[in-house]
Amino acid sequence: MVYGNVKGIKKSVLDRLDALTGDYEKNLLIDREVLFDVADITEKINREICVFVTRSGRITTIGVGDGSSVNLEDVGRKRSDKRFQGVRCIHTHPRGSGKLSEMDTSALTSMRLDMMVAVGVMHGKPNDIEAAFINGKKVEKFYFKSLSVLNDAQLLAKISEFEKKSVIPDIVENTPEKHTAILVNVNSSPEAEAETAELKRLADTMGLTVTDAIIQKQNPDKNFCAGKGKLEEIKRLVQIRSTEYVIFNNMLTGSQINNVEEFLGVKVIDRPMLILEIFAKHATSNEGKLQVQLAMMKYTLPKLLGQGKALSRIGGGGAGGVATKGSGETKLETDRRRIRRSIYELSERIEILKKERDLRRERRKKSGIKTVAIVGYTNAGKSTLMNLMTKAGVTAEDKLFATLDPVTRKIFVDIGKEYLLTDTVGFIDNLPHEFVDAFRSTLEEAVYADLILHVSDCSSPDLERQDKVVGDVLKSLGVADTPVIHIYNKADVNVRFATDIKDSVVISAKTGDGVEALKNLINEKLFG
Repeated sequence: MVYGNVKGIKKSVLDRLDALTGDYEKNLLIDREVLFDVADITEKINREICVFVTRSGRITTIGVGDGSSVNLEDVGRKRSDKRFQGVRCIHTHPRGSGKLSEMDTSALTSMRLDMMVAVGVMHGKPNDIEAAFINGKKVEKFYFKSLSVLNDAQLLAKISEFEKKSVIPDIVENTPEKHTAILVNVNSSPEAEAETAELKRLADTMGLTVTDAIIQKQNPDKNFCAGKGKLEEIKRLVQIRSTEYVIFNNMLTGSQINNVEEFLGVKVIDRPMLILEIFAKHATSNEGKLQVQLAMMKYTLPKLLGQGKALSRIGGGGAGGVATKGSGETKLETDRRRIRRSIYELSERIEILKKERDLRRERRKKSGIKTVAIVGYTNAGKSTLMNLMTKAGVTAEDKLFATLDPVTRKIFVDIGKEYLLTDTVGFIDNLPHEFVDAFRSTLEEAVYADLILHVSDCSSPDLERQDKVVGDVLKSLGVADTPVIHIYNKADVNVRFATDIKDSVVISAKTGDGVEALKNLINEKLFG
């Protein structure tokens, strides 16, 4: 069987490749006539070719790639997890050396092949050769300068020798960990690198191990977001890394998610959905959980295509509920109706909680106590500052959205001088309006505050963009006339940072430097 990038290849060439499948001498790494035929075809079509050979000497499958890579099909035989797959892969490198690449060795370990062999092709003939094996917890390689010095018996004997040492399936050092992800950002703007770095931090916060990050500097494709060539590259990485998720920084439509999932064969998530996963992970209060469910349903509803895919989160469990199918309704209509009803019910429950909060806020206002809200880009150090000023015990981690539910504590300054300090959810760029709407009740702590503390990470290379995001969100909430103190945090990291902006202070919430000056400025703004 021949598979892969066969477009543009003459039928006679494909037939020639297909004719190479069959039984051969089992004591040879690969039949020499087959190897010379494959090298000759490699030269003519200028594409990599891979040949899968079983231990009995049978060639089962042949794959065709491009000039620098080839997809590896899952040709594993049904063997015990404590053994290799019983298949070796011999592939060509057109106009190149036979040295194995990192991608080659990753494929060896993730697919548990008997052996991975690269053959350099020069002038249509085999040149140098390198073979790699899984040996215990490492990859061991053997290099031969030419075909004439290739030792078939030595290499074939290594399969049994190393298999005995590698009895546990995931012991190889570069075998991917569970819950792995590949990041993709299709963006031609100069901010693409910074956005991708932030996406990686989001994935880290979700507990995913990022194996690769790919940036394609072009405008998104309307059907697949990424270009077909780039998707082929991602598909190869998915195969050799055994990746579970592909995460796009772009906001994807329902059809794009469906198309890319079908093409790659793995779960595809966009940036907003990843953020929602993190929200769901960190929400602890009843209202926080309701808000996450509401945002998730509002964001998912327009994407619902009715293909029967579960609206499940990374950690399991998604939008539940059972609806009775009406006469003549399609599953799509039923799902949409169920989600719309759930959105209505959640909105009603959140509205009740909002009214309760409004009553508490009104009582505070009548008592004359001042309110101060801490806002800022996610991971700017808001919770660390809150703990330093109030000993609130708020979770403060070096992760995005470590705090989701607002926390309020009273600070006593002097007789008749006290105020409430509230730590709010962090802001982040490119949040859909559904998210802002769902969390509006939480963000209202900033809307009704007497003073806003805008915390920025002065050590961030992306400080200007992050500050603009916070300013835009506050503007969208209608916060324009509220006094603001701009706090530049993490001065212990960026020790040379300085600013001449009015009503600003440079601090380190971690060490406490500058916090007394901040307290004095707060007292001045609140009590004159």
